[in-house]
Amino acid sequence: MSARDSNSASVTIRCIGDGIVRESVDAVHGFCAAAGLDGDAAARLAIIVEELVANLVEHGGAGAADAIELSLTRAEGGPVALVLSDDGAAFDPREAPDDAAIPDRGGGAGLNLVRAWATILDYRSEGGRNRMELSIPVG
Repeated sequence: MSARDSNSASVTIRCIGDGIVRESVDAVHGFCAAAGLDGDAAARLAIIVEELVANLVEHGGAGAADAIELSLTRAEGGPVALVLSDDGAAFDPREAPDDAAIPDRGGGAGLNLVRAWATILDYRSEGGRNRMELSIPVG
């Protein structure tokens, strides 16, 4: 579902199954078009969402039967608010090691990219669901 009025743009999707990474990135592209975002801001937002959702699949145990919910909102002229909710393993990215602790193989690079381009406002795990809120500057 997506909505747009003169003051804001928003999209909320719920994905289940093997195509959740692709569906999430497709939703970001639709959101960016509705919000008037293009170029670097749209690319950064798509990369952030792709990294977070791919990590859910690869490391968080999100499988074909698990659901993720992705909400993107932007008030006119403001940052993008991203809320990601999932059934995967609990993981607070604010507690993950930073650059200094990344092994030579490159693990953690995507999370560091997310932290460089977004502010993680909140994370909590309740009732078997994780919920993370981020703010992403786009202007």
